[in-house]
Amino acid sequence: MVSSAKNHLLLLLFLTVVVSGCGVTTPKAIYYTLTPSDVAAIKKTTSSPGTLAIGIGPVKFPGELERPSIVTRSGENRLVIDEFQRWGGSLEKNFLRVMADNLTQLLKTDQVMIRPWEHYFQPDVRIALDIHQFDGRLGESASLKVTWVIYKEGKKTGAVVHRSALNEPSAGEGYDALVAAQSQLVARLAKEIAEVLLKL
Repeated sequence: MVSSAKNHLLLLLFLTVVVSGCGVTTPKAIYYTLTPSDVAAIKKTTSSPGTLAIGIGPVKFPGELERPSIVTRSGENRLVIDEFQRWGGSLEKNFLRVMADNLTQLLKTDQVMIRPWEHYFQPDVRIALDIHQFDGRLGESASLKVTWVIYKEGKKTGAVVHRSALNEPSAGEGYDALVAAQSQLVARLAKEIAEVLLKL
């Protein structure tokens, strides 16, 4: 009788755990993407490089950013990785696509291509980017630090080497505002590159 009551109690406890577990829901992941900026917001260039063909790539990101999750900062030396706030695809490809779109608008040319292009496009200049930082603090701002090099066709040495350190205030507290600020940073970098291309 005691054994039967014990078995009944164990079964009741098991069913309670199962029912409780069914009530637990895992948060759904939210996906974000960088977007090209309105050229009016970054002041379209007033002249064009004409028939200059521009290749973009490669771009290199630091190891901590080579992941699906969006990385933020909570201190000088502390990174926060939220597994439920993610990029909609490859951050590298997204960054390059948006950079190409911005340069196309700024320079008013369709001759902008991201790698690989070897079999169907011959750029006059190639832009390589080494990203040192591309993150931010929620509710505060986004930061972009990058070294970029413009190579002229047929030359192995860099024609132009620049380092940009940009900061963009966030218009809100959450990830939507942070990613919007990061999109603006890509637009501002595109403007810096466009201004140098016009002088070549």
